[in-house]
Amino acid sequence: MILTSLPHDALYRVLCFLSVSEVIRLRLVCKDLRDLTFHRAVWHDAYTYSKLPLPRGPLDSHSREFLENTLVKSTRVGIKWCKQALTIASKTTWFEPEWSTLQGDRWEVVSGLWLIIPLIRGSDILCYDLERGQRHVIYHADNALILSFRSTTSEAADGGYILYAMVMERDRSNASFSQKLLLIRFCSEGPLLEYTMVIPVDIIGEGMSQLSAGRRLLCMSDHLTGTVNLAVDTHSRILYRFPSPSSFIEPTFGTQETYLKRLIATETHIFAMFTPLTNVAQLNDGENPRQIIQAFALPRVDDTTTSPNTLQLTHEGHCDLDIERVALLCDSMTNAVTGQTQIKFLTHYMRLNLTKYFAYRVTLSPPSPGQKLGNISLSTEELFSVPGYANTMKFTTSLDGHARGICVLHNERDGTEFYGFTIDASSMDHPCSAKVGPGVDIKEVEATESYPSSLRMTWNVKLAFDGNLGRVCYRKRGKEGRDVLAIVDLA
Repeated sequence: MILTSLPHDALYRVLCFLSVSEVIRLRLVCKDLRDLTFHRAVWHDAYTYSKLPLPRGPLDSHSREFLENTLVKSTRVGIKWCKQALTIASKTTWFEPEWSTLQGDRWEVVSGLWLIIPLIRGSDILCYDLERGQRHVIYHADNALILSFRSTTSEAADGGYILYAMVMERDRSNASFSQKLLLIRFCSEGPLLEYTMVIPVDIIGEGMSQLSAGRRLLCMSDHLTGTVNLAVDTHSRILYRFPSPSSFIEPTFGTQETYLKRLIATETHIFAMFTPLTNVAQLNDGENPRQIIQAFALPRVDDTTTSPNTLQLTHEGHCDLDIERVALLCDSMTNAVTGQTQIKFLTHYMRLNLTKYFAYRVTLSPPSPGQKLGNISLSTEELFSVPGYANTMKFTTSLDGHARGICVLHNERDGTEFYGFTIDASSMDHPCSAKVGPGVDIKEVEATESYPSSLRMTWNVKLAFDGNLGRVCYRKRGKEGRDVLAIVDLA
């Protein structure tokens, strides 16, 4: 029987078992198979079952061209990412006079494609399309000056990306202050300011220092217990408060001790991790403090015990984590039989000139009979280690557990190096796995640059990274003292 004589449904089933590169090579066999590979259904299934970090999808709005191009690009990056030292595939520079107005590193790159520059003590937030070379003013503060800017990014439910930004403004006429939450959507057509929400200053104050965005919940807070804690349901645009600090496992929590805190938003919960300051001060080198970890969720519709605009504390437990180095790796996965929900985090420790990377599997169990709160348990899996002190780690995850990242570290012997890594944390039942490639000296990478620079990349320079493209962006000094955004595509 000739392969092409099979029904199309059977041929589609065969193509489901092929890799992206094999589907592309199939186009060279014959015209019938070539035509088959241009059907959207083929790339829909390939996107669905791919084990690559990819933007959310496949969505009904995604064309066959988008699915194919995204898969092919991520596949090409992945082939070389962990098998050899990273090399520059392409590089560009971006000269802009607005860099001179920046204070510190208050700039962001969204999805490797859009550069965001807030004009501190000015009135505009600028966006530069790095592919088309276009400049947009995406926000203008009417009769006000922008004093501070903090942002975080998440994937939009209908495709593209969303930048959430907290902006503090001062009115030019009466010197009053206001806090605004901006939601800026990025898609193939460019950036769009979707809405602004004024956050009352008496609620949030001026101490907000961290933002975290899940697929639905956005949380904002400072770094100490019991002060600024707010959340926004980005679907309904309702503002929620956190309940007063309390704990069933630590009765004195929130009353006799000051805690450092870290909030991380997921699709279903907001995690709050609290570290007693006194414990931090008493730690020996190499130790992690014992912490309280709590999970909050939106209040149930039938819950009449709390205010309708107050989050509900649902789970609590103890953990030993370095909360300053925790990032969401895999979003909520729920077992329909046991009711348990798993979320995975990525963290790293620096010990004795060695940086180790771990996956933390956080399991939320339903409350036992007679208990008010469910339990939180953690298990640790070591993924890989690299020689030196990794001060910077950036990675892109599709939040289903497939991630591609880069760490920049300082090695006393070799100087500053790049390491590329990939992680598969997609299973609830099987251990996480990871691969890391050989390190490459940043001096060797930059030696091939075609533009002069008096500011070399170092291990503590701020980086923007997109793993789907394998793209690194960083700010440096170019010709005539002008600042440059260096855009480097690796692998």
